Amino acid sequence: MSEQTKSKPLIRLENVSKSYDGGKTYAIQNFNLTINQGDFVALLGPSGCGKSTTLMLLCGLYRPTEGNIYFGDRLVNNVEPKNRNIGMVFQSYALYPHLSVYENIAFPIRQQKGVPKNELDRRVREVAEMVKITELLDRMPGQLSGGQQQRVAMCRALVKNPNILLLDEPMSNLDARLKLEIRDEIKKLQADLGLTSIIVTHDQDEAMAISNKIAVIDDGIVQQYADPNSLYDMPKNLFVASFIGSPPMNFLEGEVEVFGDKVKFKNDQDDISLPLAMVDVDRLTSSKVTLGARPHHFIFYDDQDVPGNTVRVHVEYVEPLGKELLLKCHSGTTPVRILSPLTDREFEGKDIRVGLQRSMINIFDSETGENITIR
Repeated sequence: MSEQTKSKPLIRLENVSKSYDGGKTYAIQNFNLTINQGDFVALLGPSGCGKSTTLMLLCGLYRPTEGNIYFGDRLVNNVEPKNRNIGMVFQSYALYPHLSVYENIAFPIRQQKGVPKNELDRRVREVAEMVKITELLDRMPGQLSGGQQQRVAMCRALVKNPNILLLDEPMSNLDARLKLEIRDEIKKLQADLGLTSIIVTHDQDEAMAISNKIAVIDDGIVQQYADPNSLYDMPKNLFVASFIGSPPMNFLEGEVEVFGDKVKFKNDQDDISLPLAMVDVDRLTSSKVTLGARPHHFIFYDDQDVPGNTVRVHVEYVEPLGKELLLKCHSGTTPVRILSPLTDREFEGKDIRVGLQRSMINIFDSETGENITIR
C-alpha cells in the first residue's frame, strides 16, 4: 500500500455525541476523530470513558444522537451493520457452540447468499491458513483453548474481506503470556493485510505495542490523539500524563519564576532551573505549575559529587524488577517512583539527591492541567 493511499482518511467522526435518558447522560460528547487508511488505532481509557460506545457507533449497533460518522465520503449514521463491510471481534469471541470451527468461520459468508460453495471453502481455508488454525477446522468451540477461540473469532471477522476491522478488548480473557503471543500475531496480520483496524483496550501496554496511533479518552472526550511516542514523551495534559506510563509519571507541585533566560521551579523541597525557551510562560494562568518526570528520567550521582538542580527524596523501599530497581520514595509528602539500573549501592531507608534529564521534563499549568512545555 502506497504512503499516499495510507494517508487518505477512511473514517471520520465529526462532533459525535451519544446520550441516554433524553440527553441527561452522555457516553461520548463532541467526539472528533479521523482515522487514515491502513492505520491501527487504539481507543484507550479507563472503564466508562466511552471507548466501547465509540466502537458500537462505528459498527452500527448504536446510532449517534448528534454529529456524523463517515466511511470515506459516505455518511453511515443510519447504515445497518451488515452494510458497513466491517469485521468485528468481540471480547467474548461469540462463537456458536453448536457449529464447528469451519462453520463458525463460514457463517458470515453464508449470510451473504449466492456465494458459490467452492468460493466459500476457498475463503474459509485461506483465512484459517493465514491465522494458522487449519488443523482446527473440524473441532467444536468447546474443544478449543481461549487462544484458539480468539483465532477463530479473528478468522470469522476477516473472511468477509472487510474494509475495517474492529476489536473490542479481544485479549482481555487471555493469560499474560498468551496475550503477548496473540498481540504479536494481530499486529503482524494487520500490517501484512494493510487493514484499517481499531482496537478498544484499557491496557496501555497493549495499546502502545500494537497500534500506530492512540486516542486517549476520558469522560467521553478525546484528550489526545497521537502516536505512542508522542503520548509518552509529550502528553497534552495531566490526565494523559498520569494515564500513560507504567510506573506512572511523577508529579511535583510548585511555582515558577522567570529570571532572565531561565525559569526557576521551586517548592519546599527543591529548586530547579530550566531554560526559558523550554516553557511557554505566556500560557501560564498563575505561577503554580506541576513538574512531571518519568521514573527513568532521573540521574544518579556519587554521594560526594551531587550538583545543583536536584530533587531530594527519601527512599522508603526498593522493589527489584530483574534488570533494574524500582525505588519507592517520597519528596516531602509527595510519592515519587524512580527506576535505577541494578547497582551495589544501598538505597533503602536513605535520603538521596537525584538529578533530572531536563530535556525530558514536562511542565503543566496547575490550573488548566495543560502541558506548557516547548520541545
